[in-house]
Amino acid sequence: MRSVERIPVVQQVTESLKEHITSGAMQVGEKLPAEKDLCGQLGVGRGTVREAFRILQAHGFVEIKPGRGAFVARTTELKLENIIEWFVRNEVELKDCIEIRTALEPLAIRLTIQRCSDADIAQIARIHEKFMAAANSRDTADIAKYDERFHNQIVEKSQNQLLISINRKVSECVYAFRNKTFLVEDNIKNAIEPHHNILGAIQSRNVEAGERHIREHLDQILIDLEKITEKKG
Repeated sequence: MRSVERIPVVQQVTESLKEHITSGAMQVGEKLPAEKDLCGQLGVGRGTVREAFRILQAHGFVEIKPGRGAFVARTTELKLENIIEWFVRNEVELKDCIEIRTALEPLAIRLTIQRCSDADIAQIARIHEKFMAAANSRDTADIAKYDERFHNQIVEKSQNQLLISINRKVSECVYAFRNKTFLVEDNIKNAIEPHHNILGAIQSRNVEAGERHIREHLDQILIDLEKITEKKG
């Protein structure tokens, strides 16, 4: 007999909303029920509904408009050609972001390795574990979420407030990129080993290795972007 799998509530709510959106019951641009109403209909908390909306936004089904609510952005599954077209349209801006990250993150990891506590390292390691769990289950929304947290924590632990402030702006620019890039299977695989290596350098407090691994990681991100945009041609 097979063991019974417990499906997380957030996943159930996400699938329920996705089925409703793709069933033909809603049109692009139509407003979804308010969080409070969905909580009552589905019997879940507001945090669960918000997380479901976040996942659906990451997958391109929903657009969140601050102060107005969630709106249907797409009613069909995203095809590979749609993903490629998005990267082609945004290629210049994405490369700009990667260039900034290549300057910012090696400095951040240098400062973090020099200044972080054992508790800080343990926190980064826990985020990495969640990233790996998401990668193993191919949960692209969670992969993007924990990829963002992993990189942001490295900057946060640098204790350089100006660097942290700049990184927050860069993270806003990279948000859509993160949620799209992990829809490509190879990009998930290409992030796993670099994250292992970066964490290992932090744990061993090896500044040179940390800078090298994070540069290699960002170089690979640029290569992955170029591979995707080349497919359009």
